[in-house]
Amino acid sequence: MFNATQSFVSRKSRRGAVAVLVAVCLTVLLACVAIAIDGGILLERQRHAQATADTAALAAAEDLFRNYPSNHGVDANNSARNRALAIAAANGFTNNVTNSVVTIRISPEKYTAGPDKDKPLPAGYTEVSVQYNQPRYFSGVISAGTIPVRSRAVARGRWVPSAVGIHVLDMSAPSSLVGVGGAQMTLTGGASVIVNSSDPEAAVSITGSMTATQFDITGGSVGGGFTGTMNYGTDPQPDPLRYLAEPDISTLTQQSNHKLTLASGAAKTISPGIYKGGIAITGQGNITMLPGVYYMDGGGFYFGGGGNLQATGVMIFNAPKGPSDVITVTGSNNGSITMTPPSSGPYTGIAFFQERSASHPINISGNGTFDIKGTFYAAGAQVMVSGNGDAKIGSQYISRYLAIAGAGNFKCYYDPTQVAPERVLGLVE
Repeated sequence: MFNATQSFVSRKSRRGAVAVLVAVCLTVLLACVAIAIDGGILLERQRHAQATADTAALAAAEDLFRNYPSNHGVDANNSARNRALAIAAANGFTNNVTNSVVTIRISPEKYTAGPDKDKPLPAGYTEVSVQYNQPRYFSGVISAGTIPVRSRAVARGRWVPSAVGIHVLDMSAPSSLVGVGGAQMTLTGGASVIVNSSDPEAAVSITGSMTATQFDITGGSVGGGFTGTMNYGTDPQPDPLRYLAEPDISTLTQQSNHKLTLASGAAKTISPGIYKGGIAITGQGNITMLPGVYYMDGGGFYFGGGGNLQATGVMIFNAPKGPSDVITVTGSNNGSITMTPPSSGPYTGIAFFQERSASHPINISGNGTFDIKGTFYAAGAQVMVSGNGDAKIGSQYISRYLAIAGAGNFKCYYDPTQVAPERVLGLVE
C-alpha cells in the first residue's frame, strides 16, 4: 500500500544529499579556481624573478669585467655587489627579508647551488639568487602563509688568456698564413694556431716549418712543415679583440707636432703621447721609451739604427695617413731592442696596435738581440715577421694575414701574462 509519509521523507532525504554534493563540488571547484589564478600569478612572478636574477648577475659581472685589470675578478670595494642589489631593487626585489631576499656571491665565495655547489666561484664569476615571498590570494582557502618564488643566475666578466699564439682573421684568402724562405718558427707555451680562411687548398702555405700545440684551420693547407695536431674544417673564430676601443686621441698629450727623428748617437728618453708625423729612430744612441701609449698620428714608427731601444710597458698605436706610414722594426748586429707591453689598463699585453681600417703592413725583422713581448694586432693588415738565431719576436699575432720569412729558427714566446687577454662577459647558468 502506498505510504505518503514515507514518500515525503524519501524525497526530503534526496534533497539534503544533493545540497551536500553541491557544497563538496563547489569547494573543489573553488580550490581549482584558486590554484589556477594563484598558479598563474606564481608563473608570472617566476618569470620576473628569473629576469631579475639574470640582469642583476650581468650587472655585477659587467662591473667585475670593467675593473678586471686592477681587481682581477674580485669585488674589492663592493661595487659589483652594490650594482646587483640596485638592479634587483629596481625590479621590486628590495631585499627587505619580509617580501624578498637577494643573495649575492662573488669570487672567492662559494656557489650556493648548481653543479658546483660549495665550490669557490672562479675569479670574475658572480652568483645571484632571488626569492620573493608571494602572498596567497584565492589559495588562502587551502593553506595559510606566503609562497616562496626562487630564481638563480650565474654570470662571468673576466679577462683570460686565450692560449692562441696566432690568429689569422681573413675569411677566404689563399695563403692567409704563409711561411716563405725556409723560415722555421716555434710557438712556445702551449699556444695554438687559428686560421679562419676557408680556401680549400691553401688557407695555410708553409715552405719551412712551424711548431705549435695544434692548428685549427677552416680550409686546407699546403706544405708539410707542421708539427702539432692538425684540425681541418673548424669553424672560423671572431676577432678576439674586436671589442677593444682604439686610443682616444683627446686623452693623450701631444709630444711632437712633426716627425720625431732620432739619428744621433746620444742617449734619449721619450714620453708617451701623440707624435704627429710618427717616430723614426736611426741613430746609434740608447733610446728609452717611458711606459704608456705612443700614438703615431701619421708617419708610422721606424726603428732601424745600430742603437739600443728599451721600451717597458709600452704600446705603439699606428694611425696612418699615407701609404708609407707603416710600422717597421729591423735589427742590426750592433744594436738591441727590449720591449714589453703594458701590464695594466685596457691595452694590457698589446705591443703594437694598428687602426683597424688600415691595411698598412707591419714588418718586424729581428735577430738574437731582439726580445719583444706582447701582442701584434692588425685586424685589417698583414703582419710580417722574420728572424734568426735566438730572436724573440712577439708573444701573439692577431692579424688579417700573417707572413713568416727568413731562414732562421726563431720563436714566438707565448706567455699568458704578456698577451692581450680575451674578454668574456655573459651568463653562464
